[in-house]
Amino acid sequence: MIDQNLYENMQKHISDARLEKIFSVSEERTRYLTLVLSGIFYTQNISAVVRSCDCFGIQDLYITGNSPSTHINKHVAQGAYNWVDIHRLTEKPEEEVLDDLKKKGYRIVVTLPDSDAVSLPDFDLAAGKTAIVMGNERDGISDAVREAADGHLTIPMTGFSQSLNISVSAAVIISELSMKLRNSGLDWRLDGEDLQDLRYRWMKNSVKRGRRIEEEYLVRLKHPNDQSSSPY
Repeated sequence: MIDQNLYENMQKHISDARLEKIFSVSEERTRYLTLVLSGIFYTQNISAVVRSCDCFGIQDLYITGNSPSTHINKHVAQGAYNWVDIHRLTEKPEEEVLDDLKKKGYRIVVTLPDSDAVSLPDFDLAAGKTAIVMGNERDGISDAVREAADGHLTIPMTGFSQSLNISVSAAVIISELSMKLRNSGLDWRLDGEDLQDLRYRWMKNSVKRGRRIEEEYLVRLKHPNDQSSSPY
């Protein structure tokens, strides 16, 4: 939990317009729905998904599996990495990552072009918090991830092509599900402490000297009588 004085000190450095934007956007953020990218090869796809998560209010993105790089392309992401929590877990076995998500109350749902999978418009969000897992551009979902899944999800298609680019698929899915979530009676918003922590981090990211402002304040807090105290 963020110290209230630290929070208020950072808030002084934010314009009213920016603060209003931070408050309004954070009100639409959710952890009820999260996204997991499994072994994605191309960083431009990861970067595009980060941007989509920001656009549709998905706060957490997990990058797992054998992705060769988790670098975010700034030109593709357009700064979205400042507002989305990106969990880079490629060094950890995917089974452990998914098990940890299950312990947090998530059901694991993998995306598959499978006739037995639930069609996106029919997906039931009321069944509980959901982590949507998307496989890589070449092989899709691994056997280990498939075995860990609690359910399968597919995007209905009517064309000759029966697949979409990974970043397009992610955008379609989270756009549909986030809209459905907001129109439901489910408790999908962030709670008080989580919301305040997020707003503080966004305020810090909105100021060029955000990290320095924080460090200087913490030094003054530790040495209140030392007027020369500064980390620089």
